[in-house]
This record gives sequence, structure tokens and C-alpha cells, in this order.
Amino acid sequence: LIKGVLAPYRGAWSNMLCLQCKAIDPHNADSTSASLKDAKWFDQYPDFPALKASALNGCEFCAQLRHAVLHKYSDTEIAKFEDKFDESVQSTWSSTKWNGDVEIHGGQFHGTGDPTYRGYSQQQMFDDGLPPDMRRLYFTFSPYPPRQLDQGSYSWRICFDLYTEPFRRRLPSAETLSSTNLKAILAWVDVCSKKHTGCRQETPGPLPTRVIDVGPADGSQHPKLYVAAGQPSPYVALSHCWGKPTETQVPRIARTLSGNLKDMLSAIPLDSLPQNFQDAIVTVRVLGLRYLWIDALCIVQDSRKDWEMEAARMGEYYGSAYLTLAATSAKASVDGFLARSPWPWPTISMPCHAQDSSIGHEKIHFRYQPEPSEYSRVDAIDESVWNTRAWTYQERLLSNRILHFASGRLFWECRTMEGSEENEPPRESEYHTPWMATKAEARQSLVYPDEAGFDNRYERWYRLVSRYCKRELSYESDVFPALSGLAHGFHKVYTDQDRYIAGLWQADIFRGLLWMTKDSSQTTRPSVYRAPSWSWASVKGEVDWPSRTTARHCHYNYAIQLLEAQTDTGPGGALGAVTGGMIKLLGKYQRLDKVLRPPIWEAVVRFRFNLVSADEVIGSGAFDIDSEIQADAIWILQIEVQGPGDSSFPYHPSGLLLKQVDGAELRFCRVGYCALDEEYIGFFDKIEPKELCLV
Repeated sequence: LIKGVLAPYRGAWSNMLCLQCKAIDPHNADSTSASLKDAKWFDQYPDFPALKASALNGCEFCAQLRHAVLHKYSDTEIAKFEDKFDESVQSTWSSTKWNGDVEIHGGQFHGTGDPTYRGYSQQQMFDDGLPPDMRRLYFTFSPYPPRQLDQGSYSWRICFDLYTEPFRRRLPSAETLSSTNLKAILAWVDVCSKKHTGCRQETPGPLPTRVIDVGPADGSQHPKLYVAAGQPSPYVALSHCWGKPTETQVPRIARTLSGNLKDMLSAIPLDSLPQNFQDAIVTVRVLGLRYLWIDALCIVQDSRKDWEMEAARMGEYYGSAYLTLAATSAKASVDGFLARSPWPWPTISMPCHAQDSSIGHEKIHFRYQPEPSEYSRVDAIDESVWNTRAWTYQERLLSNRILHFASGRLFWECRTMEGSEENEPPRESEYHTPWMATKAEARQSLVYPDEAGFDNRYERWYRLVSRYCKRELSYESDVFPALSGLAHGFHKVYTDQDRYIAGLWQADIFRGLLWMTKDSSQTTRPSVYRAPSWSWASVKGEVDWPSRTTARHCHYNYAIQLLEAQTDTGPGGALGAVTGGMIKLLGKYQRLDKVLRPPIWEAVVRFRFNLVSADEVIGSGAFDIDSEIQADAIWILQIEVQGPGDSSFPYHPSGLLLKQVDGAELRFCRVGYCALDEEYIGFFDKIEPKELCLV
């Protein structure tokens, strides 16, 4: 198909268009619906002879449109289409009776919803016939005549990405480090470092313990490991996925070890490194900088002491970096992130003349997009493998400014704004962390203590942890080290008088204990010890904290006291790996008669068990892990009481499900979460508080 129709026009698009296609201009679109009224083709499935004839006569857009429908809609797709016909349609229009007539119509321009282009007000755009933030053109492909079908259900869409120059969306460069892209990167850095008060660093911070000296820009010297001794200088950090390459893929020097440290300080041949590391060194050289921090090379990987001490400072290293490079498109360290594959479909260019002569002439480019998405940044970054890793969570949040090398595109993020290689309008960053900037700004952004009786700064921590728990760790024991930078930043800004214990904060420990696993059937215990049972880190799986009403008349009180809290940690300190821990409490707890699974129609989502005492169901419970469910020998510990409250806001005392450890009378571990029914709020009234120890 490409050889027969598209090949003659590759590399020499000379704006040859048929009369029909010449109408494909944003200025011919309706200013309200952004639709082209006259863009319509009638043709014959499956060969589309009319489009083919027009393409062979020189119309580039007809060639591209024909190729698009042939590529996307095969006989298999049509068969799926016919399977959806109801009986009346099948009887009048089956594959044996349908003559194959189709209509391609619609021609509607789409945008992201951003009301402004660069240099254009919304009114100017509508006056000029341009839809806001124009980025795509959609055509609809459907069987004809349409009266025999519900077109809304039985039609397909053909998508073209749009790029308009010089004012708006720019075509991605063929090379990642093209002169155009380098100019954009330097402009982002310059604006951010000079104008963004929430991002800029007045003076360069100290270098990490070790950095890579990338050598001169011309590559005349090998890079080498450099012991910095804290001297102040700008440096770049790399955020990447190590991945799990095979032995044949791993270069000879992929990490620094005690045995090769001396050699690394002398020279590191560039071709001995994984492609991600090579690309990072090349990028730093091109940007005119000297120092680069990569965890695998700058931490002695077989020294537990060095690793734990340096891992505890990773948050500081990313937060102090002049720029972070994110190898977002790379699934493993061997993949690299600078190489780009050529776009497999031709790009059609044509002039686009604005009605307002003061705006000038533009060039508009059409590029067939087989898998369109309304949110290119979401696809390229948020749904990448890089964004599923636990370590990259804090690396992304803590970096002042981060340059994403996504698949075929560059994206910019800092604590103030976002940008892209395609020159889309900058917008406020979704990943900026104002609470990491200054204590004054952070405290201005919160109201605490909250009117509902709880300190909502900690709610931010619980949201961070909930998102973090969705991510993956290669080494389960890294659960706290990979979060230590965020914990340090949070402690510095919000809780400088508080104490961090196994992922929770002592001043809000009772609320912190009330986490739940999101799906106990998919949750397991880690293969190695990493936290006491009362910490969310004691399970592998997603967790969250049940939401609380913020109604003024609802207050939360705790029916428990903390007597002692203790965690055992390694060289990384309180924020690092945990090897043991306990909390001693004074509270009300009672052994249940049994725990029953109710009929499926009575079960509440997540609260899948009835708690039975004295032959009465007093509340509902949720075990943390399905494999640990047991019917008896379960205790209930009261933690929280909501009230006093208005009758329109019923409250349910909540607590934990426990089981005894090794038969010890006062020693328990957590196995779940529970809530009492409203009519049993007095269940604990006659129970005297007693000491217990949770491990």
C-alpha cells in the first residue's frame, strides 16, 4: 500500500492537494463546533478506489487518508463491527448484501481545552477561526447509507495530529538533542532558575559525596568518578530504571564496587557503561555542565554502610541538583533514552493563512496517529514503566526541575510549571510540591488544626504514602529508604518537633494506625522483615486511610494512649530501613467470639466480615491479607471515636483487629481494621483500659 500510493510523495511534499482537501484549513472550520462542513468523501470498502485515484493524481492528503483507513480498519475490524448489528440490521445489511459503500466525514478539530495559545487571546482565536489549543483533526469512517445504522455506535475515527508553526504546536525533532531542543531546554532552565521563586537556588549547593566528572564537551577525556568533599558546584542527577537485563546485556562496568572503586576514580570508558548512563553523560556535556550523579556509579553498591548512608541522602541529592534528567522512556538501564525512531507515517505540510494579516502566515503539519490520546503527557510520563518504580516517586517530587526524555518527545517539569518539546502552552505543574519549598509557604497552604478536629498536614502524608504503595520495588527492604527523602522534607517543613516511626508520625500515630489494604486478596507479606505489623509497610500492596468528614460539628477523639514507641534502624537512621519495632499502648480491647463471612449480598465492599460478640453482630471488619483470615482468637482494639456529632452524621468507633503473638497475654500483632455499628458505640464503655504491646 505504501509503495503503491505513498512512496512517490515521500520527502517531497509540495502541497499537492485535490479541491476537496484544499478545504482542510482551520480557518474554514465553524468557530463554535470547529468542524469542516464540506470535508466529505464517499468511497468503496475495502480498496477505497476513489481515494487511491486521487492519491495517484498527486493529492497527498488523500494518499495519507487512504493509508490511515487501510491501516486501522481491516476485514477483522469490519467483522467485529457486523457482530454488533442487531437482527434487523443484519437481515438487511449483512456482509453478503452490503455493497461496501462508506462515508468519511466529520473533519473536526480538537484541542486540550486550554483556552489560549502562545500570544493569542481566546477571542482572537475565535475571530480568526481557530479552535483553542488545536492539536488534532478527527474524521469519522462509517458504512453508508447511514439511515440503516445508528452511526454513533457503528463508526470509527481516523486521527491526525496537528502541528502549527511558528506560533503554536511544533513538530518533534528527529534528534533528541537537536539545536531546536537544546535552545528550548536552556530557555526552560534559564526562566526557572531566574524567575521561579519556588524553584530557584540562590547559590549552588554542595556536591554529593561522589559525582561523575563527565570531562570536556568534546569527549576527549574519559569520564571518571570524583570524590567531591562537599565543594559547591552545579550538578545534574539521573533518574532511571535499573531494570532486569540478561547477563549478556549488562556491560562490564554497570556499578561501582569496592573492587573497582580505584579504577573508577581514574577513568570510566564510556562504551563500558549501560546506554542510559552513556546518554546522560553526553547530555550533561552538551548542556555545558561538568558533574553528574548516578546512584549505581556514585554509591559503592557492595558496601552496606556506604549504601545506607548515601541512600538516606538521595532526597537531598535530587532536591539540590541543578537539573534532573529522567530516562522516562527507558525500561532498563541498557535501553538508552536519546535515540529516536523515525515516525513511520509521512507528514503532510500545507500553508495556513490567518484572516488577521497581523498574525502572519503559518505552516500546518498533519501526521496520522494510529493510537490517539487526549493526554500525551499522561501517556508518555505517568503511564511509563519509569513512573511505576518506587524510587522514582521521590526523585520526581523532590527535584527542583526535571527534564523527561519520553518516547519521541521531551517534557519539562519544575515546581512551578510544565512545558513540552511541542511548544504547548506552559501550565501549572501537577507534580510541584509547594510544601517542599519553604516552611512559610507550606503552612500558608494548610489550615491546621482542622475544624473537624484533626491536623490535615498529616493527611497529605497519608496521600503520599497511598500513591507510593502503588509502585514497585526490586528489593522489598528498600521500602523506607526509597521514601526517606520525602519523609525528611516533610519533617523539615511540617513536623520538625515530631518523630518518624516506621513510616508514621508519632504526633498523629493513632490516625496513622488506621490504614486499610485496598484489596486484601492481592496483598501479601514481604519476603523479608521490613516493618512491625502496625505499619503500612508490613504489607505488600496498596493501602489508604479511610476518609473523614470535615463537618464542623464532627470531631475525632482517641480512646487510647501511647506509652512507648520504639523502632530499630540501621546506618540510615530513623528514615532508613527498619529491623524491628514495637508500640506500647494503654487502651480498651476485647476478644471477639468469632468473625463470620456474611452472605455475599450483605457484605460491604472491603468490610467483608461480621464481628460477633455475645451472639450479636457488633460491627464490620477487614483483614489486611486474605491468607491470614481466621474465624476465632481475634481481638478488637478501640482506637478512634468520632463525636459528638449531629444525628445526620452517624459515627462508627473504629479500631484494629489483633491476634496474640506466641500466646503472650499482652503481646499482639495487627491483622486488620474494623468499625463498630452505630448502635454499639457503647461496646467498650464497661471495659477497663489495659496495657498491650503491638509488634
